Amino acid sequence: MLAQLDDLASLTRIDASGMLDQMTSFPSQLTSSLSVDIRRDVEAENVVVGGLGGSAMGGDVLAEYMAMNSSAPTFVVRDTTLPRWADERTLVILISYSGNTRETASMYASARERGCPMVIITSGGKLMDVAEREGLDVVKVPPGYQPRAALGHLLGSAACIVESVGLAPMASDIRAFVPSLETLMQDLLPSSPQARNAAKRIALRLLDTVPFVYAPRPMRSAATRWQTQINENSKMLCLSGEVPEMDHNQIVGWIDGARDGRNRPVMLLPRSGGYMALDLMRATIELFDDHDIDTVVADLEGASPLESALHGIMLGDFVSYYLAILRGVDPTPVPSIKELKGRLV
Repeated sequence: MLAQLDDLASLTRIDASGMLDQMTSFPSQLTSSLSVDIRRDVEAENVVVGGLGGSAMGGDVLAEYMAMNSSAPTFVVRDTTLPRWADERTLVILISYSGNTRETASMYASARERGCPMVIITSGGKLMDVAEREGLDVVKVPPGYQPRAALGHLLGSAACIVESVGLAPMASDIRAFVPSLETLMQDLLPSSPQARNAAKRIALRLLDTVPFVYAPRPMRSAATRWQTQINENSKMLCLSGEVPEMDHNQIVGWIDGARDGRNRPVMLLPRSGGYMALDLMRATIELFDDHDIDTVVADLEGASPLESALHGIMLGDFVSYYLAILRGVDPTPVPSIKELKGRLV
């Protein structure tokens, strides 16, 4: 299996749709999207980010950042309508990479009815057409990506929006992290051998398992990203959770419940950060070890939860890619989602 991961010809053959090229553009996507410097005359007391699937992932990262760095409560909505409290004091950021997401179009109508100030992030589609026709603020991102592979463009654009209205300096903070992401990328590429490629080593340990990915609450988005990327790229069942919550319920299932050797806990462990969850994670890892539960620990660099989350997201993307290669499946197609959408036409 290792030879397959180090064999660039094998990777190219299996990755027939070219997911690797899209994944490796993550740092450059951030740089491009963060280069926009616009000031918006919007006064908002709270923020709603609306989106589904890969388009909503940037909202998760943003909401975590805002919780620690802004006085404006920020919520991610994966639904068809906004919360009842959303009004003219609510900044609504709608993210639909395709511009044709049914649920996001419904949220657009809901925001218009409430008089919410709104910014749309999209690459085109019906949503962009309607928003531009109605004179709304549209941030257009480059087309041609899978929505889940356009995270750099979507997240960077959302960060610029909250900074442009004076709610939080998220765009500035991410700009400072890009060089460390570029350095990490070099160690995760297919040309990097297993000895220094954490993504390859973790993928080998997760093959033929059901991963359960956990992260501290301030960077839960990284665990969610691992789950969805392994679901879509690797075509595997994967679930996620957070610490400390999992230590109040799921830990019982792991230790006191019936054992299934296929289930594999994965701990996304930041190397730094002053939150209690890190001590709980380390204690949980030790407890799992004492009970002979094979646990994958992914050490994440970063001086802040946001930087660690971005490192974790990039690592998880490559883990999901190498899992797809090991399983011999093209990471890009998602036939079951396509089939479901076909039934809704």
